[in-house]
Amino acid sequence: MKKQVKEKKLSQSDLILYLHASAAFQLLNAGVELKLFELLHQKKTQTVPDIANALKLKLQSARCLVFGLVALRLIKNVNNLYQNGSIIERLFNEGEWKLFKSMVLLQSNIMYIGQIDFVKSLQQSRNVGLQRFAGTGNTLYQRLGQSPKLQKIFKDFMEVYSEFANPHLLRHVNFSQDHFVLDVGGGSGTNAIALAKHYPNSSVILLDLPGVASVAKKKIEQHGLSDKIKFYPADMFKQQFPKNQDCVLLIHQLVIWSSEGNIILLRKAYESLKKNGRVIIFNSIADDSENGPLMAALDTVYFRSIAAGNGMIYPWKDYEKWLHKIGFKRVERIRCKSWTPHGIIVGYK
Repeated sequence: MKKQVKEKKLSQSDLILYLHASAAFQLLNAGVELKLFELLHQKKTQTVPDIANALKLKLQSARCLVFGLVALRLIKNVNNLYQNGSIIERLFNEGEWKLFKSMVLLQSNIMYIGQIDFVKSLQQSRNVGLQRFAGTGNTLYQRLGQSPKLQKIFKDFMEVYSEFANPHLLRHVNFSQDHFVLDVGGGSGTNAIALAKHYPNSSVILLDLPGVASVAKKKIEQHGLSDKIKFYPADMFKQQFPKNQDCVLLIHQLVIWSSEGNIILLRKAYESLKKNGRVIIFNSIADDSENGPLMAALDTVYFRSIAAGNGMIYPWKDYEKWLHKIGFKRVERIRCKSWTPHGIIVGYK
């Protein structure tokens, strides 16, 4: 008998928040960009005049800002003294403020710009929101290289996001027997550097577009790992992967592309592996029911309307289906305990 899922009822307040979600974000973004949350973390409590003075705002502007943030429960008003809400203080105390801040800046400068075209993107099955970004190319990643400001915002976010996520991967997966590792789409090398430092007996090939090479090589050299990590310039869809690998990493990569594109990449990974080698997929993953998590569902809007137009946060079952179809003998699921919906799928050749 099929188990019935109990409906979680929405309140009128939930509807109001959905209706005014863009306004709610603008309040959050203002608190981040004007450094109000950092001020309250440092000073603990402040009056409205204190805030206005510190943020160089007129008193009325400061009133508007704190009014909105109190209503959103991001800050608290205790006898006209304002302080961060517990969830914001938790980000500071657990070392996650830098990640959260970079997420807010990414939303403000990239995601909110293109997600306005989400309906058209669904109707046309392509990333219509990309038209709002200058430059040429069919994906956001191609156009970012033509905008230094946006490229820096995106690069900074991905580095911090990887630094946050990598400990989960290294905690759950033992790479001690993987002497040759291929990091597909490894960007500036944050993932490869973390792996090479943790497992000095592993050699890593970082495969990405030629345009990333100079940044990646410089970063690798700064960490003194030029002998352990080599950059392999290639288009992952157009060129074959280096052979005889013990492990192929696909980190924050398969959420970008269509099912067909992911099968292509996973087949290339299979062909590059030695016998008994493994592919490791590490990114956000949806529940098999496709009812959540909420962050996975919301992130999917970006992948449909801006990134490449045909990706999404896929459920576990999709990865398993693709891996079995290609020929991987066994597939393992590893769930990460995190406020982000990260998960690990391991396919064994």
